[in-house]
Amino acid sequence: MGKAINHNHLYYFWVVGRHMNLTRAARELGLAQPTVSTQIRALESRLGVSLLARTGRNFELTEAGQIVFRHAEEMFRISAEIPGAIEGASQGHSRVLHVGTSDFVPKPIIRQILEPLMREDPTMRIICREWRIEELLAGLGIYHLDLVIADRAHPDSGDVPAISQPIMESPMAIYAVPALAKQLRPGFPRSLQGAPMLLPVTATSLRDSVDRWLESTGVQPRIVGEFEDRELLKTFGGIGLGAFPATALIEAEVRAQFGVERVGWIRGVRETYFALAIRRRAMHPMVRRLLKLK
Repeated sequence: MGKAINHNHLYYFWVVGRHMNLTRAARELGLAQPTVSTQIRALESRLGVSLLARTGRNFELTEAGQIVFRHAEEMFRISAEIPGAIEGASQGHSRVLHVGTSDFVPKPIIRQILEPLMREDPTMRIICREWRIEELLAGLGIYHLDLVIADRAHPDSGDVPAISQPIMESPMAIYAVPALAKQLRPGFPRSLQGAPMLLPVTATSLRDSVDRWLESTGVQPRIVGEFEDRELLKTFGGIGLGAFPATALIEAEVRAQFGVERVGWIRGVRETYFALAIRRRAMHPMVRRLLKLK
């Protein structure tokens, strides 16, 4: 049996091979250039050959790279045709909707987006996977996912027929356990000066927005924790370790689940949730319906 390869790594190589330029490829993928380089080196290591040779600022395919590129091109072309090929055969049977969800989108928001689709077609089966955004974009690109729900738009460079449709928007607020909330409400947001705060990790859209808001108010809280997982962030907030930002659209659920209260609004900060897809002839009908495509 031959060596199994990571299809995401193959997809990254294929995109670089189409552009022959790492900067443009990284822009299409929505990834940092070092990340793309690392993934391609992993593919080269797995295959035991060099696939790319640098020529100034661009690349050219090695002999082995040309072979791999041709196979990848054919593989992704065939993958794109599979949904259409089976569409007729699936009439009257349950249809699977493959959904990728960003770990930065609150779970109740995902439920609010997907629940109407499931109720509209009870025969449909949903397979939901939670990944980092770069893995989700790769999954869309190689047609492993029909739909992605994320807190940011697809970094469409014009090289891929990407769709990024805002489907839900929410104001943001600061929450805390009742004792801390009572302490922080007077004089908010100035009351956050030196107060314990839990925040999302840096380089996320919500963290960037909250940082800009704090800077505009001239307030410097004491950051006691940073989290990739928002549910974990709220869990720590629910045991009183600090105030935290959360989506006000699901305030009732946040208050009930974590025993917290709203301290105050984050003025001027709203969070938008996007439905991402790749435009193709054989799109899942529920994705078309969600995106209101004809």
